[in-house]
Amino acid sequence: MKKFLKVLAVLSIPMMTVSCSRNGGSSTANGSSKAAESGSSASASDVVANTSSNVSIVDEWEEGWTYDATNHWHASKDGTKKKDVTAHTFSDWKTENLGTKLNDARFNYSNVKYKECSVCHAIQVDSTHSVLPEIRFNYDATDPNANFATAARSTDVTRPSVDGTITITNGGSYNTTEPLVATMKVRGNQTAGFDKKGLQIKFDKKQKLFGLNGDQKFKKWVLLGDAKDTTLSRSALGLTMAKGIIADDSKVWATDFTPVSVYLNDTYWGMYMLAEQKEVKDGRIKLPEVDDAETSVNIGYNFELDYYAKNEAQKGADGDPTFEISYGNYFNQQSYNIESCLANSGLGVVKTYTMNSDITDSTAGENQQTNASNSNQVNWMKNRLQALFNVLAEASKNKVAKDINADNQVIAAPSGTTLKQAIEKHFDLNAWAEGFIINAVCLPPDVGYSSFYMSFDNSADGDKRLRFDNPWDFDSNFGNRRGFIEQPDVSNGGKDPYFMDRTANMWLQFLGKMDFFMNDYVKPKWNAARQNGVFEDMMNVAKTYYAYYDGEYAKNFTKWTTTQASDQNVASYFNGDGVRSGELRKPFVNVSERKDAQIETLNWLAKRVNYLESKWVANSTRTPLPTTK
Repeated sequence: MKKFLKVLAVLSIPMMTVSCSRNGGSSTANGSSKAAESGSSASASDVVANTSSNVSIVDEWEEGWTYDATNHWHASKDGTKKKDVTAHTFSDWKTENLGTKLNDARFNYSNVKYKECSVCHAIQVDSTHSVLPEIRFNYDATDPNANFATAARSTDVTRPSVDGTITITNGGSYNTTEPLVATMKVRGNQTAGFDKKGLQIKFDKKQKLFGLNGDQKFKKWVLLGDAKDTTLSRSALGLTMAKGIIADDSKVWATDFTPVSVYLNDTYWGMYMLAEQKEVKDGRIKLPEVDDAETSVNIGYNFELDYYAKNEAQKGADGDPTFEISYGNYFNQQSYNIESCLANSGLGVVKTYTMNSDITDSTAGENQQTNASNSNQVNWMKNRLQALFNVLAEASKNKVAKDINADNQVIAAPSGTTLKQAIEKHFDLNAWAEGFIINAVCLPPDVGYSSFYMSFDNSADGDKRLRFDNPWDFDSNFGNRRGFIEQPDVSNGGKDPYFMDRTANMWLQFLGKMDFFMNDYVKPKWNAARQNGVFEDMMNVAKTYYAYYDGEYAKNFTKWTTTQASDQNVASYFNGDGVRSGELRKPFVNVSERKDAQIETLNWLAKRVNYLESKWVANSTRTPLPTTK
């Protein structure tokens, strides 16, 4: 079982950030201040004097302190009365490593300047202090592509890179003594159309960064801009969940990550999430690396369900090979109530796939990555994936056990083969259960559209089973997008808000309709995640972001004053109501409402987890995740 380090439960409130420390004193039951959540303070009408005549039953009062930005007090359990209302007694300012302060190595490369109340241990954070490590990319301003970080659009298929150097400051032992040679370019598809764009770094030599992935060295890293996310925390939420759910012995890979500040030619460019490039490398996606001279089909494959596969051929030598399979008579969009604003907006259910791993047997020279028709490797994987889909569909929809022969043809399974045995033979169901839970919790609108990865190891030592891999792309998730399932307690036209029954991702939908998959794989992994506190850990990570990084949020949203996903001319086709008002729902539209967005994100997550608990665990006795009003 994975062990999870507890992080401090903290929330942001107006004018300052306060939190209740576990390192001394007592706290309210949920580790945070009830008054702080609403920003309220004591008034003459609700303050109770500290006299015995006012306390008829001692159990009427909470044990710990409740507090706001100014005072602390003891609160009645019904929340209507206060006693011992006293102003905070703050210490002098001190600066400390955030990971050390929270006893959580995930924050070892952030700093915090704060002072602490000696009575209730509420914390006030100096939001003007530079908290995050800084990645500074410098390049020739006269380079023809010097506008790389502003010029790219979502319709551009090529993304020019710029040569330069990277220095690291405010990063402790990772501060550079000499600049690191690197290139940078814009990454992403739709998000390349936003002003704040995602970026990719490629060093000329392998580098380790901030202890990520056990301090392994790699050339390629990415900077996620999360321009749609007014909380700048959805990537952290999704990846924290993934790392908590994925078992230690799983072959599924999830990127490591940490927040950073980015500067381009000494101009502040925003708060970003530094993450690993998704690639088949030792220490990253777990597949055998392919020798350039390899021509056999017996290699490892990683590929993406990808609407944007149509753009790869236009990229020339930089393009990746693509292929398409058929869903045939197993799926008719009109006969399924597909719950995806993307599928229902004219994009349909995506059947195209893009290779993420290297293909080495093409005869197209430098354009080998684009010329899939010349590749036995690509055609072999296409045929195997088609067969795998047919086997899954036969089991899920027609309740018939099928097998696959050496020529990738679907054949009858041996007599007596159960549906479970037929699927277990060809699918890594532990990996798929991990992916199923991750997607069921975060409700990704584009799970049937793009950024959905799978791997298949057909090497001599490979298990030759299809697996979900590399959970990715969380910026629209956790209730961020409007016109989609918003939260479990919102009426959805009489539909069960489960989502996975109606997802446009046929792999997840068909698997989820089989009882043995849910009972023998998904529910045990769900119970393990609940036992290990995965979702509580997610909420605590988010609360830590919202409290200790509030100054970084303010700086980011001074640089980027709008959330473009709410602009009228961006992605209007996501809205089924015909209103050209963007893709985000309240309160995620305006960066000025980020405090409300933070609370709503936590509440959405709690409601979603509690809903799935009620669906998957009969007569559950677990304490529900708390919500904040």
